[in-house]
Amino acid sequence: MNAGLRLVLTVPLALALLVVGGARADFALDVGGGDRLEVRTWGDGQRGPLFVWLLNQYGERGRADALAAALAARDAGVWRVDLLDSLLLERSADAIRSLDGAPVARLLGAAVDAAAGRPVVLVACDRMAAPALRGLRAWQQAGGDSRAVAGAVLFFPNLYRGTPVAGEEPELLGIVAATNLPLVIIQPALGAHRARLPALLERLRGGGGPAYAWLVDGVRDYYLMQSEKPVSESLQELGGPVPAAVERAIADTPTRLLAAARLLAATPRPTRPVAIELGDDRPTPPAYGFVERPARPAPDFALIDADGAHHALADQRGRVTLVNFWATWCPPCVHEIPSMNRLAAAYDPAEFAIVSINFKEEPAHVRAFMKRVAVDFPVLLDQDGRTSARWGVFAFPSSFLLDRAGRVRYSVNTALEWDTPETRALIDRLRAEPAP
Repeated sequence: MNAGLRLVLTVPLALALLVVGGARADFALDVGGGDRLEVRTWGDGQRGPLFVWLLNQYGERGRADALAAALAARDAGVWRVDLLDSLLLERSADAIRSLDGAPVARLLGAAVDAAAGRPVVLVACDRMAAPALRGLRAWQQAGGDSRAVAGAVLFFPNLYRGTPVAGEEPELLGIVAATNLPLVIIQPALGAHRARLPALLERLRGGGGPAYAWLVDGVRDYYLMQSEKPVSESLQELGGPVPAAVERAIADTPTRLLAAARLLAATPRPTRPVAIELGDDRPTPPAYGFVERPARPAPDFALIDADGAHHALADQRGRVTLVNFWATWCPPCVHEIPSMNRLAAAYDPAEFAIVSINFKEEPAHVRAFMKRVAVDFPVLLDQDGRTSARWGVFAFPSSFLLDRAGRVRYSVNTALEWDTPETRALIDRLRAEPAP
């Protein structure tokens, strides 16, 4: 907790006491059950919207602090809460997906009291979008005035129940269909779930509420957390020189948020929660290792590699093939490359081959990466993401083991050490089958 006024408050006590000589104040909010949310504030006493910001799952604060300060300089207020830290939860996907909406609803109630008629806008990114939507619904169910909360802005939201078996479509959490307050989704054009955005919007709108989308060109998921020296170990691959497109997108974020707040505040909204069954809102466990799949023809592809040579799926017919989808910004993807090199070297290329497909990265960037990291198999470029979408890739890395006839027989949605006896036994079993 930073130096300054620190109070423990209960809902719905007005929070006017927090402003002391215009200085920033931090406080703790009692949300029941012995839990308290530690709230850091910027721009107390401002006249613009009040943004209630749920910190990202990695606890990265540097960029979030800078954005909050920039919003305060433009007459907005910001309350920022680290739900996982305040509730003593581990920083894991399952912990976030399992969070109910009660703490966020209490937070919204306190923010509405403090805002005194100014728009209150909830902000979340990635998996934090799930507790944000649950909080909006819980706020409505508790009798909160829907006009007092303008809605929410969700940056690259991950609203799926979990990582599906590679090649299968993911399931959306039940809260998606049970949301009807206005939403703005800010989606990176190069993000992993860009192709699924229309389906997400359709499901959100099915609840009876408006949902808007804003594409940000030239950036990927997690761009808001990119910095030269990330403080979180999970974000180390986002370290180093920050691309100009990312810096521009981050610099534009306060303008986008203020514009989104105006749009949300002006949008008509239902007066009560959508009257439907919530559906299955529980997370699903991930599938680790090889998953046997019903034999089916693999989706076709025709791509160029990093050096400009053309490749097609038909080129692999007659040999067992491992097709690996990856990206240079994905640490597990990079980690498994040496073992894939060793696996490829253990076989006659006429019997077994590896083909990797890089997701939405420029050829020059991939070539530069390959000068630093030895990759002993073709690296094809899926620059528009369409091939990954046809194969049903949800997470990186995702891999598919094909038989001699070009049919998917196994899939893997995590990184592996590939040169193991177990992997070779699967490959040898497929090699022993008759050629097509």
